[in-house]
Amino acid sequence: MKFTRATSWLLPAAFVLTAAVYWLGLKGPFLFDDGYALAPISEWYRGERIWQEVFGDGSLLLARPLAMLSFMLTTWLGGPDSFSFKLGNLVVHLLCGLLVWRIGRQAFSLDQRLARHSELLAALLTVFWLLHPLHVSTVLYSVQRMAQLSTLFTLAAVLLYLGARRDLDAGTTRAAWAKLFVALPLMVFAGLMSKQNAAVAPLLCLACELGYFRGWRTQRGTLSVFYGLFLLLPAVGACLVLALYPQKVLGGYAEWDFTLGQRLLTQPRALMDYVGMLLFPRGPRMGLYTDDFAISSSLTSPATTWMAIVALIGISVGAIALRKRAPSLFVGWFFFLGAHVVESTFLPIEMYYEHRNYLPSVGLLIGLLGCVALVPANPPFNVLTPKQIGTLAATGFALVLTVATFGRVLVWQSLDGILVQALRFHPNSLRANFDAADVASARGDYGTHEVLIRRLMESQDPRSRQMARFELVAGNCRKGAGDNRLVLEDAVVEAKRLQRITVFDTYAVTRLSNASRKPTCGDVDRAAIAGYLREVVDAAAAQPESATPKWFFRNLLSQMYASVGQWPEAAHQAERAWKASGDKKIGVFLARAYVHSGQLEDAREVLAIAETQIRPDDVQGQSAVAAVRKLIDERSPEPSPKAHPGSA
Repeated sequence: MKFTRATSWLLPAAFVLTAAVYWLGLKGPFLFDDGYALAPISEWYRGERIWQEVFGDGSLLLARPLAMLSFMLTTWLGGPDSFSFKLGNLVVHLLCGLLVWRIGRQAFSLDQRLARHSELLAALLTVFWLLHPLHVSTVLYSVQRMAQLSTLFTLAAVLLYLGARRDLDAGTTRAAWAKLFVALPLMVFAGLMSKQNAAVAPLLCLACELGYFRGWRTQRGTLSVFYGLFLLLPAVGACLVLALYPQKVLGGYAEWDFTLGQRLLTQPRALMDYVGMLLFPRGPRMGLYTDDFAISSSLTSPATTWMAIVALIGISVGAIALRKRAPSLFVGWFFFLGAHVVESTFLPIEMYYEHRNYLPSVGLLIGLLGCVALVPANPPFNVLTPKQIGTLAATGFALVLTVATFGRVLVWQSLDGILVQALRFHPNSLRANFDAADVASARGDYGTHEVLIRRLMESQDPRSRQMARFELVAGNCRKGAGDNRLVLEDAVVEAKRLQRITVFDTYAVTRLSNASRKPTCGDVDRAAIAGYLREVVDAAAAQPESATPKWFFRNLLSQMYASVGQWPEAAHQAERAWKASGDKKIGVFLARAYVHSGQLEDAREVLAIAETQIRPDDVQGQSAVAAVRKLIDERSPEPSPKAHPGSA
């Protein structure tokens, strides 16, 4: 049987099966960042924003306009419900699978030991990748369209590079240059406009170059220009920024409870955990609630830290040693590592997320299939032939992946299902406990809410205990009872030990602020809660005011004080948040607070500055400015009437 015949039905079957399995989860809920990231899309759909506002005010370096444009298209075609977004994600997933297949065909055909099996290996690569359960939390998590589109364009760039290298070796220089210096950079740019992970594309091309091609000397000029422009120059630029403006890159560590050193020690463990999940998938342990991933404080704490580092080094050395014999193993492994460079190294972001493997998994699976080159030509098997063993292994692995993915999709049909599994396999996840408590509270089941939160209050992690205190008070506010004063006093004591406000705190305090709008919060009211929270944020005196969680906290406090009529304190908190962030919305609110505090000149000055940051087409921003300006005019004393010349 020819392998091309096998792929003629295997590939279509894989795409149809993938669509069928994922279809069951397309009506699942919005999750996590969906609400925040997709809110501008919903507002645009309702006519509350113009389309230009959807892209935000961020710099081009940090914006993701292409991803937002795709969300707008999704909403325009199918409406703002989750089904439309998840269906769009499934379409992108299938498109990525098509590119994975094409890359696999070219890659394995360049591997001398695997070339005659390249069609079948490429088909298996596509099957494994499309049906891997680790990707459920990308495909069915609406906002991760950003990661998907970045992967799509990065894969297109790698495919263009492989084609360009074939052109160079064949002597068709013009076609190669068009791909290398026009089409490929356009794909990378499109990827960057979806999510910044696409910056790794030249690094992935380098892995392919070192593994598959031997003509560097003959193509030195072209390749030197390519890698000089798209790899060396950006790397030098990044190093200069890091050296000259370290706070711009590393300042975010002020927002977390871990340091740069701890992150660098933890990521090898995360990478090896990803490897384990990709090669030995354990569906029930997968999910979004991985904030319980332990932080490494030293090489021996936990003990797996040094083991993970040794494992990464050992695999890398082994892949280099086997480069000539098993080039696909070499390419796949360093593709995997290279694709993790942005999110799994020194940047101050959360430690662990499954969706970070959407692109890297392509490399690891290429490496896995590349190990076929290491199988002896005539192995001493008496029962089964190598072909039969390979067929059984591939079929078994595909079956395991399909069943695991199907199980995960069923879980992702509802938030309840997601939370039940999360609490079972990640009982120490702060987010899982909070979200489960939130669901219970929304149903009026305050008993379950309190049980979950009090369990967190006994955690060994002080940050979890602190957030649990805030949430316990929030729950008491919702039910209109509770001894909250002692809980908040304990929160102030804990804050003096922690001396830092983190992104997790802002989540808990936002929930508390919303809940405290109730007329009764047990033995405290909204004004008293604001007073305790002010002590909490003031306890973080050593943390820079420019840390995002800290100025966000102060801005939230200013809103709370304003809502109870304490405008001078609202102005004080808003002023500190404004100076730290320069956020235009805070500036407009500060001007309003100044007006209510009788500081009209300060209000005019701040409003004038904030107004310069608001675009003319920003309807909401201009409306807010107009409202404050009207308030200033109303509070301004009328000018004294001029005396008539003849009245003297």
